[in-house]
Amino acid sequence: MVVLAATVLALVFSGAALGQQQPGPLEREYMELQQRLAQAQHAAMENNPALQEQAEAMEEMVTQKMREAGYDPGGIMETLLAAQGRLQDEQLTDAQRREIVQSPEVMEAQRELREAQEAVAQDPEVLAAQQAYEEDLLAAMRSEDPEVDRIIERLQQIQQEAQRGGR
Repeated sequence: MVVLAATVLALVFSGAALGQQQPGPLEREYMELQQRLAQAQHAAMENNPALQEQAEAMEEMVTQKMREAGYDPGGIMETLLAAQGRLQDEQLTDAQRREIVQSPEVMEAQRELREAQEAVAQDPEVLAAQQAYEEDLLAAMRSEDPEVDRIIERLQQIQQEAQRGGR
């Protein structure tokens, strides 16, 4: 939950940061490919209860390791998910969204989450669990959509082009 929620929140925040900017052809392709990959991941999770259990076990392990390192992942996530909930309000202006994202409590929660993730990132048990989960998830995604590897490759190409300024 901690890892997934952080990813979801990052996507929400990056979307909020884009504001009303119209995406170009490359951005549109990237978003479409991301959506297709997300659909394959969702289907893989839905159709594989063992994968769901594996993800939950890994999540519990990471949360426990964060607690052992002196962090409060529950409190951090509560703050971030509350901010995410507020960002769902379609009535918010871009300035209001920025105010939420840049609020001291959200900034502090993001900093704490980064620190907590870094604190457990090199733990051998966490690394092994993550690698096994990623391999199993990718295998399940490939069975849902045989184009997964091609999609990932294209997403990486687009990211590289964007980093080179080739929007």
